[in-house]
Amino acid sequence: MNCCCVLSWFSINNRTYVSGAKIPREIQIIKNANIVIENDRTLVPLRLISETLGAKVDWDGNARKVTISDGTNKIELVIGNNQPTLNGKVIPIDVAPKIFNDYTYVPLRFIAESLNCKVDWFDGNAMEQSDGSGVPMAHYVLRIPQVMVSRYPSGAVALTAAEAVKKLQDQLIIAYETQYNTKYQPVATKPANGSDDSNWEYTIASLSVSSITSNNDRFYFVYVDRDFMVDKYTGTVLWFYNGQVQKIFKFNPNSQYPLIWAG
Repeated sequence: MNCCCVLSWFSINNRTYVSGAKIPREIQIIKNANIVIENDRTLVPLRLISETLGAKVDWDGNARKVTISDGTNKIELVIGNNQPTLNGKVIPIDVAPKIFNDYTYVPLRFIAESLNCKVDWFDGNAMEQSDGSGVPMAHYVLRIPQVMVSRYPSGAVALTAAEAVKKLQDQLIIAYETQYNTKYQPVATKPANGSDDSNWEYTIASLSVSSITSNNDRFYFVYVDRDFMVDKYTGTVLWFYNGQVQKIFKFNPNSQYPLIWAG
């Protein structure tokens, strides 16, 4: 098997509803998802993508065949065979499913698109420009290769840019009041030599749609001393920790020192 494993963030924007509401569930972001690249094709562990998307996976050891069922769609793949079927129709693919480190690996794009998903790849090399250009839509954080798989309910409605900024502002105001134990008062003019709290009052007050540095089909990105990510569908605020171990966290404005971060 001629392949190489890449350090990658793999995200699945799920189609399923939350408590009956027409919004997608919280996003699944998986670091180091053991993605494999072979002949310029991306392969992923079968159950990682199928079960995260809510599909049923069956394995026939004798036939070495995998069956994936999702609603009205039925996908059948045989290990080593590049002629899988989708609802009984043969769909030739470039790279056949295979066993790697005791896991079944399948071509990502074929599986995802057969499950009505959109697939994007970001190689981590492009650098964002000051005008927001230069980076493909499918990225979470710069400098890291990543794959994004998206599938949404037909009734899902994304937040506007203004609504997303307001979500972040509200979270930062709570964080400010938690950290400084005082009521937030917006400051319109940047302090010349202000204290940390007055600087934060100005920073929070000055947030606007123009503060958004980029976006993809799931997140708006806003840099406020750190890279913040506002989920377009749930309103959840995340932030990217660019330390020795890079991580994405859900922002907690009620933590002890929410506006102080190590690294």
